[in-house]
Amino acid sequence: MKWTAENKAEAARLWSTGMNGPEIAELVGATPEELYGLARRNPVLFRPRGHGKTRFRKTAAPPQVEGPAPKPFKSAFPAKAPGYAGVPKGRLTSCQCEFPLWGHHEAFDAETSLFCGAPRIPDSRIPYCGFHAIATAGKGTPVERRAIRDAIAMDARETVAA
Repeated sequence: MKWTAENKAEAARLWSTGMNGPEIAELVGATPEELYGLARRNPVLFRPRGHGKTRFRKTAAPPQVEGPAPKPFKSAFPAKAPGYAGVPKGRLTSCQCEFPLWGHHEAFDAETSLFCGAPRIPDSRIPYCGFHAIATAGKGTPVERRAIRDAIAMDARETVAA
């Protein structure tokens, strides 16, 4: 079956009321398999309904969401490695981290832009220090994430003590 925008909208509306798949498929002129395929491809329109006691019933009213959507949680990863303020491009050596310290929305300026400047990982082809190597590789293991948090906490303690 070729799904039109009207058919999709009607099927999604009926799905949100709690009607089962074969009933919806009969009303929109499709087979249940086609409807379930559409639901798999469009999870935003066809929310999972749960099983057993948590299953959404036909008699229940559709859920009403008040206010703006919640913002996704994003942990703040500091741009600078703890203990290093940054080095201009002209003073950067081959043994220092080349991680840029400007945001993706900012343009590079040779006069004012800074790079990390912390010592690189020895015997590695990665042009970053250990701190930024983890940042560019992803979240890392729990031990690596804990090491980053500890390094940030140590840096904060040192600045308070100074």
